[in-house]
Amino acid sequence: MTVADIGILGPLRPRFGNVEATLSGAKLRSILALLALRANGEVRRDELIEELDLLRTTGDATNALHAHVARLRRWLARHCGQADMLRTVGAGYRLDLDRTAVDGHRFVDLVVRALDLAPGAPSVVATILEDALALWRGDALLDALDGPLVAAAADELHRWRAAARETLIDAWIALEHNQKVVLNARTFIADEPLNETLRARHILALRRMDRYAEAVEAYRGAARVLHEELGVGPGPELRAAAEGVNDDEPRFEPASSRYCLVRSW
Repeated sequence: MTVADIGILGPLRPRFGNVEATLSGAKLRSILALLALRANGEVRRDELIEELDLLRTTGDATNALHAHVARLRRWLARHCGQADMLRTVGAGYRLDLDRTAVDGHRFVDLVVRALDLAPGAPSVVATILEDALALWRGDALLDALDGPLVAAAADELHRWRAAARETLIDAWIALEHNQKVVLNARTFIADEPLNETLRARHILALRRMDRYAEAVEAYRGAARVLHEELGVGPGPELRAAAEGVNDDEPRFEPASSRYCLVRSW
């Protein structure tokens, strides 16, 4: 039997041993992604039928699902050498796979550990979150069907990523790794342009490096985006960062204290 590893933090990436395998078909990718999210747990048939929109698109939703599952089962057997890796259980199916073989679970486990330590131990927190964020290869579940379960799981993973990014930035701020903050905040903000926490830390790091003109421009850019996208002005964190450009350093609430995330899968 070949050990499997399923990547969901980006396009679906199944690996068997050292070999990456390609799974054709968005429906099959969605089924495998949901089974991986609930590794060793049941995904019900009715959930999969709704996820794949089979009631609307097929004459016999149950038979259509059975056909998709049979194809996936054959594909898994061919690549991992285990005929019963995908099992029929109760009212659905289960993938015999350890949760640590799914990058999304490894990521969340690391973030939970870091949030438990933050805002203390910034060096340890930074190391954990750097490793966690390195697991991402793009938006979660990028090439699966945009069904309700996949969409909800992707949104949840992105919230965990936001918490990881903000907490990592706070750790770097505490360690005075201002260059890291500036370089990475730009990338993070490109993904989350409305995230005022990231923008405020970016401004603070620029100010610490005596790059005052850039800090002012960063604030103006943030205010412009907020007005154009939401019709609102900057919130307290951004205003504090801007007001502190030529004054005392603002004090921010630790990002880790604002998150109360619960894994739903």
